[in-house]
Order: sequence, then C-alpha cells, then structure tokens
Amino acid sequence: MKKDEIVKQYRLIRVFRPILRFLEIGIKWFVLPFLGCVILYVTIFNHALPFVMYGIYAFSLSGFVEDINAPQTNRFLRYYEEKWGMSYDQIEDYVSCREKLGGDDSISYLLPHISKLCQLNEGAKEEQKTFLSAFLSEDEIEDVFDKEYSDAQMEKSYQYWREKDIGERKDLVNFLFKLTILEDGIHNDEWNLLIQIMAQLKFNSRYIEYFKDRYYSLRTEFDDYERKSTSSQGEYSTASLESYYAVLGVEKEASIEEIKRAYHELAMQHHPDLPKNADRKEECEAKMMEINEAYEKVRG
Repeated sequence: MKKDEIVKQYRLIRVFRPILRFLEIGIKWFVLPFLGCVILYVTIFNHALPFVMYGIYAFSLSGFVEDINAPQTNRFLRYYEEKWGMSYDQIEDYVSCREKLGGDDSISYLLPHISKLCQLNEGAKEEQKTFLSAFLSEDEIEDVFDKEYSDAQMEKSYQYWREKDIGERKDLVNFLFKLTILEDGIHNDEWNLLIQIMAQLKFNSRYIEYFKDRYYSLRTEFDDYERKSTSSQGEYSTASLESYYAVLGVEKEASIEEIKRAYHELAMQHHPDLPKNADRKEECEAKMMEINEAYEKVRG
C-alpha cells in the first residue's frame, strides 16, 4: 500500500481513535458496573432469576476481559498496521517529518530543489532514496529521480519559499544540506547550488555565513573560503600545538592538504547533522567544536 494512501487512512484513524478509546472506557467503568448493580438488585428481590442473571453478567464480562488487557483500539490498530505494512508509530513519525517540512503543499514546492541536488551525485542515489523515504511518498521519490523540472517550475518554487518566514526557510536549507552529506560529503557543484539557493531565498550574509561555517568541514573539496574562528577560550585554547595535531590525527610535518583531508574525515564521522549521529547529537556537537578548533589552530 502506498504511503499517500496510508496517510489518508492514518488521519481518519487519528480522529476516531480517541472516540473509540472513550467508548471503551465508558463500557469498562460505567456500563459494566451499572449492569452489576442491576444484577445485584434482581438477585436480592427476585430469587427466581439470580443464576440466569449471573450467567448473563459473566458472559458479558468475559467479552471485555481481553479488551481490559488489550483494548479494542489496539486490535483496531493492529488490523491497519497489517494492512499498511507499517506500525502506527512509524507512520506517525513519517507524518511528523512531513509536517516539519511544511506539509504536503510545501513539499510539492520542495521537490524541484531536491531533484536538482540529487542529479549532482548519482553515486549517492540509493542512500538518498533511503533518506528521502522518511519524508516523501513513493510517487514523490519517483518524481525526484525521473522528472525534469523546468526553469518556470523552479522559479515558482523559489517564489513560494521566499514568502515563508525565515525559520521555515532555514529548515528547508538545513534539510537540503543534510541530503548532500550522505555519501562522502558535499561536492563543489552541490555546495555552489546550495549557496545559490540561499541567495535566491533572500538569506542575508549572516545566515549564509552560518551555513557555510556549519557545513564547511563536510566539503569534499576546499576552496579559498575558510571558516571563521569560533573557538572558545577554554581547555583547548591553552593546549600545546602538538595536542591539536593529535586531535586531527596528523603529524606536525603534515601538508595543508593532509590536514584538510583529516579534518574532513573526522567531520564525516562526528558531524551532528549526519543521520547516523542522530542519537548522539550533543556528544557530536562537543566533538566538532574540538575538531574545528584544532583545525583552526593547525591551519594557522
């Protein structure tokens, strides 16, 4: 079953699930106790019926014992999970990811940018598809890799995103950067396209510099741009130069090219925006501060 069809059903279930749960609670805590009171009353005042009524009550109660331990909502969800081939939590995460990108309408205007970036790195196609599957439907992923977007469509997309607030535009660019770092890092043509996208979205120089500094270490080729120093006056600022070489894992006699290569390889292991580091974000942020400072000191 395709994800867009699953999402439609999920949204209906999200509405009806609380209603079903409410009915379950009502039956468990109000209907059954009321029925018990009726049986008790009949037992006391009509001795001819107690066994019949107790039998009816026991039969009624037995039908809800399973529901008390595994509510009907769970059985309801299990039916749909088998139909979908995904758990409710998985589809909930998928919908949440789409909503973070602005929802269905915004994603339709995001596809041209994704497509253009993906065309620049054919070797990362399978990894890109895996990454995109958390956000896009099967049809959308097919469009990304097979559909040609015209200049008019690209301009329409730029126009749509230019009207969004800066927070939404930053989320868009963050997403696009993460898409480019999956295989071996950001190639020059990808880097240049990302800078061009930020310019088209009317980012000011401060925001552009922020993204350049954050993702510079993940570039596969370095140009004349060098990230601004962001080192703090902490433990590493007072350390000897030898310790900075040790952080990068290079000898003091290493060439600038060897230093840059070591810096890139460490970033590809520890950068907090890499999908593989999603569960150790704080640790990676601290590690990248250490690596960045070492690179700045050794680079001179």
